[in-house]
Order: sequence, then C-alpha cells, then structure tokens
Amino acid sequence: MGGFVTLRKDLLMEFLERLLDSYQVIGPVEREDGRVVFRLVSEPSEVNLEYRGHTLVPPKRFFLPEREVLFTYEVVDGDVRIYDRCEEVKRSRRVIIGIRPCDIQGLRVLDRVFVGKFRDPYFAARRENTLVIGLTCNEPMDYCFCAYTGSGPGIREGFDLLMTDLGDRYLVEVGSGRGLELVKLNLDLFRSASGRDVEERERILAGVEDRIREQGLPDLTKIYEELVKAFDSKIWDEYGRLCLACGKCNFTCPTCSCFDIYDDPNLDFRSGKRVRVWDSCHFLSFTRVASGEVFRKDRPSRVKQRVYHKYCYSVDDIGVISCVGCGRCVEVCSAGIDIREVTRRVVGL
Repeated sequence: MGGFVTLRKDLLMEFLERLLDSYQVIGPVEREDGRVVFRLVSEPSEVNLEYRGHTLVPPKRFFLPEREVLFTYEVVDGDVRIYDRCEEVKRSRRVIIGIRPCDIQGLRVLDRVFVGKFRDPYFAARRENTLVIGLTCNEPMDYCFCAYTGSGPGIREGFDLLMTDLGDRYLVEVGSGRGLELVKLNLDLFRSASGRDVEERERILAGVEDRIREQGLPDLTKIYEELVKAFDSKIWDEYGRLCLACGKCNFTCPTCSCFDIYDDPNLDFRSGKRVRVWDSCHFLSFTRVASGEVFRKDRPSRVKQRVYHKYCYSVDDIGVISCVGCGRCVEVCSAGIDIREVTRRVVGL
C-alpha cells in the first residue's frame, strides 16, 4: 500500500479514544510489577507505547487463546444440538496497537499454519476482524535477534499501520486499505510526512539493526543443512540434561501453535463443551498415543524437536522458519538454555 503520515504524541490519546468508540482495543499495559502485557483496555491512558523490548506474553493469545471453548452441546429428545462459538467470534471488531515487528511476523507465521492448507475458522475470524497497528523498536534489548530471522527491526507487510517513535511524533506507515481508511477517518489528527521523517525512521532502524548484528549470529533462515548434519550430535544430550521440560519457551513463543482438544461433559452427561488448550512439545504427555506409548520419552529428543521445528520442519511444512528472534525463550528459560548459543554451536561459530 505504502504512504506515510505523522501523528503528534499530544494527539495520541484522542486517537485512542476514537478507536475505543468503534472497536475493542488491545494494547500494551504496564502491570504493577513493571512488566508489560497486552490487554483489552477501556481507557486511552492504559496504553503504554513507551515500553521497551517485548511484552511478557506474545499477542498470539488474542488470536489463539490459551484456553477457548469451541462449542457447547446438549442432547434434546435424542438429538445433539451444537452451539458454535465461532459465530460470536465473527461479530467482534478489534484493534491491536503497539505490536512489535517480530510479533507481527509471528502472526504471519501462524497465518500459514491456521489459514493455509487447512483453515481454522476461529483463528481466521479473529485475524479478519482485527486491525494491526505495529510499533517499531528504537533500541534493541539484549535478547533481541530479529535481524537474523528476517523479522525486524523493520517489516514490510503484515500490518495495517506501523508506527515509529520520532520523539514528539510518530511516523505512521500505511500498510493496507483498512489502514488507509482509518487514517482518512481521522484526517484532523494525521499530517503528511516529510522525506526527512522517513529518513529519520530509516536511521533509527539501521542503528537498531547494527547493534543486533554485533552478536555475530549466523543467518538463521539458512541453517537448514547444518542442522540436518547435526541431527545425531551429542549437544542434544547436553541440552537435554539442562532442560526442565517446563514448556515456558513454548508458551511465550509467538509462533508455537500446538494444542490439545478435549470434551468436558457436565454432570448430567447430556450437555457439555469442547475445549482447546495450548500444549507443549516439551511435555512428556505430548507424544503419548492411545496405546500409552510415548514417542519422545527422553528430554534431549524434545529439546531437539523444538529447535528443528523452528528452523527445519517449518521450512518443510509452511515454507519459512518459525523463529522470529524475539528472544522470549532466552529470557524465560529457567535452565539458561539460549537458542542463539545452540545455533552458533551447530554451525561451528
């Protein structure tokens, strides 16, 4: 779509107020402990666009909830009546604002999983009904490595609007027809951007990338063959001994998409609900089948599974790696496993 406008910071609250009049608004909110999380907001003042780094949990939870009821059912006169929650999901109109480029790329990866060969109606409805307003980073955190995964610090698609902090104003890139419509509906708040505004954004993003590149990582979009060669390496035993199999890396990852589905009947056994919940490939129960057999009993095989899924199996299945370099798995790992170190060792750096 292209095109740039600016939004003065002193007009941000008015813009958010207008969004709240028409949409459910999801934004970054600072908790009492100082961590920032995405939440539904009711007041413009709750939104914190000054936060650094990433949010504690990725915004995927608003498109693929940790736990969701897919439908309820009841048996009436011998007939099973199903009440599908998808119709309720389709009626919502939402805006998510302040989402980082790495998390935007995370949603694009999930699109390939849930709206690719097979279409998940619940995920698809949420994606179609949600405007995405991104926010680029002005400085990287120690755990950021998006430059090596092709998902930052800038991004070219996947957003309706993309904001960059220029001090007293935001440069806003229009990325879709819906984004352009939103700008046109608020022409009194936006101003045309100058060439200098765009140049300043490029300088900021180039500076962020330069700092990330100081890590000296390999191009993580091109380590497929090295990983294939290292499949039987002893390093997986080493990391398997460290891993606690807690699943935190999966649950904080913007692209991990494994889930379980179960039926939850009521006590009358004539009604109940079908529920979908997040699952983790690190859990012992993940590969348990009906016979009771577990295909990945050993933790090294589960650690290896996650790494290979990110950089190999995803390439085979959906055509891209499923790591966006956000660094959440690095930050939350209680065992101190750093996927950047793993990849360095695999390619011999």
